Amino acid sequence: MPRSIHADPVCFGPLLLLLGLLWFHAPASAQNPSTQIPPPQSQSPTSAKPTRHDSVEVVAHLSPEEVEDGKLNDAYESIAQLQRKGSCTAEIIQSYQSDVIPLAEKSTFNVPKNKFLFLANRDIGNCYLAQQRFAEAEASFRKILQYAPVWPGTDDSAYPINFRQIATAQMYQQHWTEAEQSLLKSISLFDPLIATWEKSDNNLGREFVSNYRGSQSESYALLAVVYFREGRTQEALTTVEKAYDEATKYKLAPQFHNQVVNIGKAIANASEDSTAQRTWSQRNPIE
Repeated sequence: MPRSIHADPVCFGPLLLLLGLLWFHAPASAQNPSTQIPPPQSQSPTSAKPTRHDSVEVVAHLSPEEVEDGKLNDAYESIAQLQRKGSCTAEIIQSYQSDVIPLAEKSTFNVPKNKFLFLANRDIGNCYLAQQRFAEAEASFRKILQYAPVWPGTDDSAYPINFRQIATAQMYQQHWTEAEQSLLKSISLFDPLIATWEKSDNNLGREFVSNYRGSQSESYALLAVVYFREGRTQEALTTVEKAYDEATKYKLAPQFHNQVVNIGKAIANASEDSTAQRTWSQRNPIE
């Protein structure tokens, strides 16, 4: 059963790339859009576990694996809290590399080990995106694919989101074929998550489905950008139209709807398709 949805990436700044990529490509063609392509985006460092009560009474009831998890969490959180404040410095990266990763690698427990190797390397990748070190970001996101099957699991939304992060780094390097494959993988991985939670009749299940569909729409929108950049204008328009249909049919949250609308407008405006331009001119972000 899929676990809790991971928050979608938080962008580091205004969308500077979409417009540049669009206009660089003759007539014109990583997660907040305007008339430009998504900037480097990242999942915000999330708390790896609930806050522990550091009392002798509680610790006495913890298993050795839980104690190990807590020790690794303390090391991770001391750095992740700084990153959450908006800092993504070389010192942050170095701290993950020197204080968290070696400690996790020495762990004798498989789940805590893979959990904190996943989290630390993911956050390093996010920092590399923020620093526009895109090849290094891609390498970091690829690295965590080896840890994901153990934690958080391939049935967790972090798994397809990570493929979109890989694609974002590839897009900034203008590796269009590779980015296309990463986004198609991201999209396909969301399908079983949606199908599983659609069977649930409670509010939590409905919330998960909505978030999964929204995150999948982001992958569709970026795929449309890739198609346009490759000169496949009609495929780009068809793909972003599908994303828009999903956003409106399922009444997705404004952040998902607005990203699709802004990317759709950018692609339509950069194309020579007057029908698409007219259609997208009538679609607006949700305030």
